[in-house]
Amino acid sequence: MDLGGVFLGLLQGIAEWLPISSKTVVLLASAYIYGYTLATSYNLGLSLQGSTVVAAATYFWRDLVRVFRDMWILRFLVISTIFTGVVGVPIYILSRKLLEESLNSGLLMIIVGFLLILQVLISRRTKYRDYGKTMERIGLRDSIVFGCVQGLAAMPGVSRSGVTIVALLYLGYRLESAMRLSFIASIPANLGATAVVYLLDREALYRAPTQDIAVAFIVSATVGMATIGLLLRLAARYRVKLTAGMGILALIIGSIALAMTPSL
Repeated sequence: MDLGGVFLGLLQGIAEWLPISSKTVVLLASAYIYGYTLATSYNLGLSLQGSTVVAAATYFWRDLVRVFRDMWILRFLVISTIFTGVVGVPIYILSRKLLEESLNSGLLMIIVGFLLILQVLISRRTKYRDYGKTMERIGLRDSIVFGCVQGLAAMPGVSRSGVTIVALLYLGYRLESAMRLSFIASIPANLGATAVVYLLDREALYRAPTQDIAVAFIVSATVGMATIGLLLRLAARYRVKLTAGMGILALIIGSIALAMTPSL
């Protein structure tokens, strides 16, 4: 076995929780490492979403237990997942066709970066730093908005974590609450994404080395748990700096993707 699976697992385990589109990062890496087409690499990236389910479910198991006690969590997950599917499945089907025509996946990541930087400027201007809504206050409207925005992540170049965190920040939530809601919602969303890939395009998954996918899955789940913990600790202490840092990172990775995609 070469180190391709380990490398892809590291990328997925870190990028999934940052606003840099893990699908795009894995897409570009697998295209260069294995020489796959963009469409096949895209499906490979989506297939690794199952590892993020393991990471998030393990880290947030106490919150998942609360689903049976606190109805707001159950309501949020059900509503957001329904609207994610309504928006995301058509986008996924369309994206597969566009990728065959070499759709450039960096532009939307750059937009997410600009929105994060803008959020920092707004928060400084309004002196809104340590205040905002907590995750327990999410209601019907915000759950619907969250679900629709999360569905956009089926498009290459759109970071699920990035767009959902940005949406919640602009809806007035604290960074730590926005990140927790985004990470918890990744569990049903990524389960659905994995199921959609298997049902609609399972043959694309068989083109990838099975052993490397298994290694990438394990590495991604392990690294993902560590990344979640680190980001939440940073969010609690360095809200503005972390938001700015994530915005700059999205701009950099998006620019790299914008430059690299045409050559694939």
